[in-house]
Amino acid sequence: GRCTAPCLVDVTRGTIVSNESNDILVLLNEYARKRTFSAASDAAAAAAAANSAVDLRPVGMEDEIDTASDYWFNLLWNGAYKCGFATTQTAYDEAASDVLQGLQEMNDHLTNNAYLVGDSITEVDVKNFAWVTRHDHAYTVIFKSPGGRIAQYPHIASYVRRLVTEYPRLLDTVDMPDACGSYYRQLFMLNVGRIVPYIPSVREWVAGL
Repeated sequence: GRCTAPCLVDVTRGTIVSNESNDILVLLNEYARKRTFSAASDAAAAAAAANSAVDLRPVGMEDEIDTASDYWFNLLWNGAYKCGFATTQTAYDEAASDVLQGLQEMNDHLTNNAYLVGDSITEVDVKNFAWVTRHDHAYTVIFKSPGGRIAQYPHIASYVRRLVTEYPRLLDTVDMPDACGSYYRQLFMLNVGRIVPYIPSVREWVAGL
């Protein structure tokens, strides 16, 4: 059958665990949390490990995180796709309005907040990083998603720079030429000639913000 991504596989059993990105994020975070505590030799070590570990879904914040994820998904993360696959002008206009609203609201939110939820990185920021690194060189072009470049939104741009400074391994999670280029190569109906424009590396892109 057709291969889809992402896909979490249990290599021991040879079975697919999930191909839903939200579920995979939750599962991997729970796994990392359990490993952090199981590796600690005593209660004091466990507490120290918990303080130093990155927990993308802190206990007690689940509802707030899910609410924020749903909100940004509807306006921005899926809004770009709704622009790209709109089959009527009305549908496109509605989706484009959502994207413009989302960009402005996110920029406003980040004026006085370091993260999208709470005072530390969560799964909402990880999801947003995947979206923001595709916005300039895929969504605004092939999907006609409006709003211009991320550099035009100073607080979003500052947020991205801060994220990769605090968590530099985020840069290793995105191959922008491949991730953005796949839209041009695979969406034949939106790019008949399959011409792929120049797409910078994620490090080049961040440096230009």
